Amino acid sequence: MSLFNKIRGQNRALKILKTAIHTKKAGGSYLFYGSDGIGKFTTALYFGMALNCESDDAPCGKCNSCRKFLSISHPDLIYLFPTPNLKFQIDGSFKEQKLGEEYTKFIEQRSNYPWQSFSFSQKVEIRIDAVRMLIHKISLSAHEAKYKICIVQDADLMNNNTANAFLKTLEEPPPNTIILLTSCRPDFLLPTILSRCQKIPFNQLSVNDIQSELLEKQGIEASQARLIARVANGNMERALQLLEEDDTQMRETAITLKELITNQDDLGFYEFLTRNKGNPPDWLASLIIHLQIALADLAFFEHNPEFIVNIDQTNIIETMYHKYPAVDEKILDHVRFLEDCQKKLKGNVNQQLILIEIYNRIGKLFK
Repeated sequence: MSLFNKIRGQNRALKILKTAIHTKKAGGSYLFYGSDGIGKFTTALYFGMALNCESDDAPCGKCNSCRKFLSISHPDLIYLFPTPNLKFQIDGSFKEQKLGEEYTKFIEQRSNYPWQSFSFSQKVEIRIDAVRMLIHKISLSAHEAKYKICIVQDADLMNNNTANAFLKTLEEPPPNTIILLTSCRPDFLLPTILSRCQKIPFNQLSVNDIQSELLEKQGIEASQARLIARVANGNMERALQLLEEDDTQMRETAITLKELITNQDDLGFYEFLTRNKGNPPDWLASLIIHLQIALADLAFFEHNPEFIVNIDQTNIIETMYHKYPAVDEKILDHVRFLEDCQKKLKGNVNQQLILIEIYNRIGKLFK
């Protein structure tokens, strides 16, 4: 059975890619875009696997080529993603050995536990030396594959100089080379990058998509699967992370922070910052998710109460909804703001500063 069958909620994207495979008319450059945790990277990896698969039911996941792709060890797979400044050499080696150890751990985790989050110790971006390394590698003859596959994850984290250095290669990749960019924020990419790619949108996953995956693969109770699917807010990676952690305490922390924000309790917030100083980035990432859910609950109250996640907070949600009637119109912008805060965490930004920005920005909703 083709591994494409494992990808949920992306029938339109898969139809385009399967047609390219069957007609042998794959384009040179693609951009897969959509929100976090919906399968962009997995689809890019499977597409590259399918183009090189030794089975008729591609990608099979079992042949020698597919196994190497799944372990991210295929010599003709070039995988670029935001990193600290490793000082890449043109052959793919790097000078910063300590940071290189983090790089290796990221690759191992991406191969074995792709849903788990990973935080580098320094600010990350896609730098020009990494793109020069990529350009050099794809200029060489393939080792064993029919197609060289280059995946650039979070391509919107290229700065302008890096993006400009990539333009010619993106417009005219070497023969039998496929370049696959993924992005949650295509509007952050240069127009010249966008114009050189075939753009393939990825859909937000539904609660049913995530719930079905959890029930099929994880063997949990239907009620728990439903709750996690709603909390995950369309993000399959987040749903799988929630299975591995005790979310009760984080939910209570988020409720506390929400109360501090709505009351604009500056002293209480300062004490909150002090208590939680030094927590790992994953802690704040989880907290932000729960704040997004709390805002979404407010938006759902009037017209879609069946979607409210914090059911035990319904009375409080109703009180807030009637006390701040103008909030409903502004919630979507603030949910997006919190998504941007999540992005900043990947760049190793000071967590205390992010919390202060959240306190001030969200607080304006309730004035």
